Amino acid sequence: MPPTDAFHRLPWQVDWFVPELEHRKYTKAYREPEDYAESVNLYFGDLHKHTRLSPCANVHPYNQTPAESYEHARDVMGCDFLAICDHAERITVEQWRESMALAEATTEPGRFVAWPSVEWATGLYGHRNIYFRHYDVPLLSGRELKTPPALWQHIRANNLPALTIPHHPARELAADLTRTDDELEPAYEIFSGWGNEEYYGAPMQDTDRSFTRNFAVDTLLRGFRMGFVGGGDGHPAPPADSGITGIYAKDLTLPSLWEALRQRRTIATTGAKIRVDFHVNGFPIGSVLRFNQHQVNELFPLQIGVAVQGTAPIECVEIVENGVTVHTKTKPRARLDQMAYQWFRPSGPTDGVKRIGSNANVSRFLYARVTQRDGHMAWTSPIWLDFYYDE
Repeated sequence: MPPTDAFHRLPWQVDWFVPELEHRKYTKAYREPEDYAESVNLYFGDLHKHTRLSPCANVHPYNQTPAESYEHARDVMGCDFLAICDHAERITVEQWRESMALAEATTEPGRFVAWPSVEWATGLYGHRNIYFRHYDVPLLSGRELKTPPALWQHIRANNLPALTIPHHPARELAADLTRTDDELEPAYEIFSGWGNEEYYGAPMQDTDRSFTRNFAVDTLLRGFRMGFVGGGDGHPAPPADSGITGIYAKDLTLPSLWEALRQRRTIATTGAKIRVDFHVNGFPIGSVLRFNQHQVNELFPLQIGVAVQGTAPIECVEIVENGVTVHTKTKPRARLDQMAYQWFRPSGPTDGVKRIGSNANVSRFLYARVTQRDGHMAWTSPIWLDFYYDE
């Protein structure tokens, strides 16, 4: 690895690496602590669950209370965190206060985090979940805050520790993604019980019930910076029965998880705990690297690292650039459920020649997509390369 500079840094050390993956991903099998920029842990949980407090979830065969949902997520599904996002417009202030008190009482730092959260919705602007950094927070509803900009303005004006995430934006009740907020809206729910919303025609998607131009790739191509998360959006369903989120954080506490979400240090899966690490020049998922025409030779070729520890044999690992798959790897070298490798990406289109300076004035986003043979998938949040012209 080249020395650290504006466009290179030491990679982070993740808690799940095994020697085989370590050997494949880096030039030497075992590294010292000084070979890493930081150490992080990967925590999994469901960022979108409904309970009996949501009328749409108060049906059989599965209509648990908030307390029962926390217990199921923690003790049955092995989640590290659960965010109950009942509908703000359908609950009372008293119910909200009771739910926040329960979440705080349920949280055990280092073991399980009950994430304070709620679903904001309007008929015109769709649905967004709100995630708070602590428990003493007000109920925010689409009845009073009728547009996304009004919601974000209220969060800022009242200095609330809150982040928003849109969900099922490409289906019925689509979230309005003509605008978003890079600071307060760090992620896009790419997979849930509603299916896969990566792009139109993606696997596990009801295309006849979807709308183009609002998928994850569409949104990123408009220039918005949003990471990826998964959530079950469970109505008559248990927690973590569908999409789940992996968060790379310092420790299992609410402040650490919230800060990692803000930085887009997330991966999304279809429900399996697929562990994925992805970096560009040592920079982790969620990073933004800005460069100009004078810095191309410093930035390129990109040194891209990918490591996967699956829950089943891996079908393929793909690197996606600006919505197009530019690299595919299908053959693990050892165990079928593990894969790690490096790939060098030139500045221009890949044609077998590593050219520097060709098509350098192109901003791009890159992320990794994993598909297992059992059909489960995972996506990392993107890494952005933002070009600007410097005279």
